[in-house]
Amino acid sequence: MSDTEEPASRFIDQYKNQGRTDAILQAERRQRLLEKQKRSRDLELDAGRPGLLEELAAEPEPPSGDDSMECQSAPTRAKKRVRIITSKLFANKVQLSEWMHERPDDLDSWLVRPCPVGQRCLLVFRQRIAIAFNKRGRSIASVRTKLNLRDAIVLDCILAKDRTFYILDALVLAQVELVSCECQFRFAWIESKYHENGLAELLDKKTANGKEGFRLAILPSFDLADPAAMERCWSHYPAFPDDSPRLDGYLFYHKQSQYVYGKTPLVVWLFAFMLQDVLRLPPGVVNGRHLADKPARYTGNYAAYIEEFDRMQANRRRKPRNKGKKPQQMDTKGESGGQDGVTPDATLWEAMEAAPLDSDDDDLCPTREEDAMRALEME
Repeated sequence: MSDTEEPASRFIDQYKNQGRTDAILQAERRQRLLEKQKRSRDLELDAGRPGLLEELAAEPEPPSGDDSMECQSAPTRAKKRVRIITSKLFANKVQLSEWMHERPDDLDSWLVRPCPVGQRCLLVFRQRIAIAFNKRGRSIASVRTKLNLRDAIVLDCILAKDRTFYILDALVLAQVELVSCECQFRFAWIESKYHENGLAELLDKKTANGKEGFRLAILPSFDLADPAAMERCWSHYPAFPDDSPRLDGYLFYHKQSQYVYGKTPLVVWLFAFMLQDVLRLPPGVVNGRHLADKPARYTGNYAAYIEEFDRMQANRRRKPRNKGKKPQQMDTKGESGGQDGVTPDATLWEAMEAAPLDSDDDDLCPTREEDAMRALEME
């Protein structure tokens, strides 16, 4: 650059986005990511990079003492606290979603799963123990298994307050690493092996101290290329029998997407009350009670609601933590939840994204484990 030339603006990279909506930008990122995945799949194979299976083989075996065989969501009555395990291998490996900013042009290229309220985790089976790690790699629950498994299993789950791990996805199953596999194959593989290998019967029904154990269940998936499947997904209310667990919302997975560590535009999220407005579905496809069960602040303008939701969450994270003062929250279930239209629970979006228990994160830092569980609606 000559001395007479004006220096480039430090904001020049933002000019190209002027006038372009979040929906357009998300669709472009989606396409770029799909193309990158196609190119990188062969490159990774040629490079011989160690996969998750190889990393699991090198990872030390989990402890098997009785003091770790119970839910770690609350302190024990005894002075001795439950052992907390931290794993670098499973930290930051949970696939997280973005908002769905607009109906995708290729809606028939997506699968959808209904999600219960709960805590997101990776459930890792090794030998005779299964340990659930939150997205920061800290253990939140551990339980004995009925069989001494030769092969490791890593499942992406939601732990609901009915003590059930609901399977969303899988990273390793039946000695197959699924991270680089397309979503449609992963879901079919999980469904097949869940029934063939009797995964529902793996967990003990009682913990070491005689308390109720945990269960393992698979969440249904619906192909949006099939109008009948789409109607089955959204026509039932409640989404889960007896509304237990309670529905949080819906995750949409692009059929060609690989499992991504962290946020990805190929997995997107909607609350049930937003379905009709975002997807522009024919009348009657979505059960009217899903649409009626909405917060007072939601008026049908989903773009404005998303913006306000994100702003409220950002403000809550920035707000100083003074003792005795509750963080600012946005109501997600209407005016009956608490004073001034604000619910006493944390937002359902935060619950779905698995805010960790007893976290040392700067944006959360609950003072007590009980407070963190209450924030996740898992008392």
